[in-house]
Amino acid sequence: GSRAGGISVGARVLSEICATLFSLRGTTVAEAWGHFQANELRDPDVDRSPTTIELYLDNFKLHIIPRWGDVDLNDVKAVDVEKWLRGLSLAPATKSKLKSHLSVLFSHSIRHELYHRNNPIASVRQSAKRLRIPDILSLSEIGKILGRIESAAIRTAILVAAVTGLRRSEVRGMRWCDLDFNTLWLSLRRGRVRCHNTKLKTEASRKGIPIPQDLADALTDWRQESLYRGDDDWVFASPTTGGRTPIWLDVALQRYIRPAVLAAGIDKTVGWHTFRRSLATLLATKGEKIKVVQELLRHANSATTQDLYQQADIDAKRAAQGHTSELFRVKKAS
Repeated sequence: GSRAGGISVGARVLSEICATLFSLRGTTVAEAWGHFQANELRDPDVDRSPTTIELYLDNFKLHIIPRWGDVDLNDVKAVDVEKWLRGLSLAPATKSKLKSHLSVLFSHSIRHELYHRNNPIASVRQSAKRLRIPDILSLSEIGKILGRIESAAIRTAILVAAVTGLRRSEVRGMRWCDLDFNTLWLSLRRGRVRCHNTKLKTEASRKGIPIPQDLADALTDWRQESLYRGDDDWVFASPTTGGRTPIWLDVALQRYIRPAVLAAGIDKTVGWHTFRRSLATLLATKGEKIKVVQELLRHANSATTQDLYQQADIDAKRAAQGHTSELFRVKKAS
C-alpha cells in the first residue's frame, strides 16, 4: 500500500485497531512486542541499524517472551524483573541490554496508550559492570603473538588493531579507498558486523585518524600480496567468498590468535578488543594527554577513556608508590 512517514497505511490502520482492542482489556508483553515490531522496530525515523534490530529480535525471542510473553503489562513488577535477571546465566552487559529493551517496550506502550502507568523498568536495578577486569597486553606480548602467526592478513589486522585501536567491526569495515597513503590518514566510514554494514557508534567514532608510516608500509605490503587490492575491495577480504565480504575476525581469533597466545606462554584472555584497551594503557603509561588518547580511540568523552580502558601497568604503579618512600626513613621520636 501507499506509505506515509515510512509506515504503510495498512499497518497504521491495523495499529489503530490493535490499540482499540488492547484498551478494552489488558495487553500482554507478547502483544506489546508485536505492536512494537509493526510500528517502531524498523521505523526509518528511529533509524535502528540492522544489527540493533537483530539484537532486539534475538533478545525477545530467546529471553523476554519465554518468560514474560503471557504476562499482562500491568502485572510486570520491578522486583520480579530484578529477580529474573539475577537468575539468568548471562554477562552483566547482556542482562543490562535485556533490561533496556524491556524498558523501551514499556515506553513504546505508554506512547501508544497500550499501558497507562509509569514505566516499571525504570526502577529495576541491573548493573552492566564487568565480572572481571579485562586483560591488557604489553608491547612485548603483542610482539610474541605476532611472531607466531604466519597469515599475513591476520598479522596485518592485528597491527591495525594494536596501533590504531580500531574496534573489531571497524577493522572488518575497512576498504582500500578509506586509506590515503600520501597523507597517512584513515577515513572511518562504516563498520561491518556479521553480514551488515553498520553506522559507527557515535559522531566521535566517525572521525578519521592518522596512521604512522610503519603501519602504512605494512598495509602497502599486504595490499601487494592480497588477491583483492582494488579501491573498493575490503582491506581484509575473504578468499572464501571471492572477496565479496571481509574475513570473519572471530574465526581468526579462534584459529590463529588464541593458539599463538597459548604458544607464547601468555596466561591472559585475549580478544580483538584487548588490543584497543592495551593501546589506551600504553599511551597512558607513556604520559600522553588524555585528550590525545580520547581522540585516537574516538570516545565521545574522556571519562570512557579513563574509567573503562586505561589501566596503569605494574611498573608505573610501583614508580608512583615510590614517591612515598621517604615515609620509611622517618625515625621514631625519642
